[in-house]
Amino acid sequence: MKRFTKPELQNFSVSCPFVSFVVYVLLLSGCAGEPKHPTWNSATGAEQYERLMWQAVHDQDWANIERHLAPTFAGVNASGRVLDRAGWLEYWKTAHLGEYSIGEVAVQPEGDDMVLTYLVHLGPDAKMGPNNALQVVSVWQTIKGRWTLIAASTTPIAPN
Repeated sequence: MKRFTKPELQNFSVSCPFVSFVVYVLLLSGCAGEPKHPTWNSATGAEQYERLMWQAVHDQDWANIERHLAPTFAGVNASGRVLDRAGWLEYWKTAHLGEYSIGEVAVQPEGDDMVLTYLVHLGPDAKMGPNNALQVVSVWQTIKGRWTLIAASTTPIAPN
């Protein structure tokens, strides 16, 4: 067994904080930023969940949509009709959502809830108003540790 001399111990104690710093930086690098391609399991906020919901409608992934709609969900579609959970699902199943883009997103936290407002521009196949642009308001809430959409409203934007 090697015995360390006093100078060797001093060098070791100087390098120990450096090693600790490197380990700390490496641990933090795994927590840096949002996932580039969030999934339902890796999403970190309401905006990502909202985008995942639109992608699920686009992909006709009805199982994930159902899983993330609250049992008491209430929605208002682009024609002003109030829909419950089953009606909302049926509405989007018949919508034939093609291309879409989301912009001007604003997220307002309210306790365990998140209120989102944004614009969505739909492709020409969607037929959701005069110019296929909608103003959307949605409310997400954590229920049993999972983000759940509890309410949504889509309002057509008239052309200028």
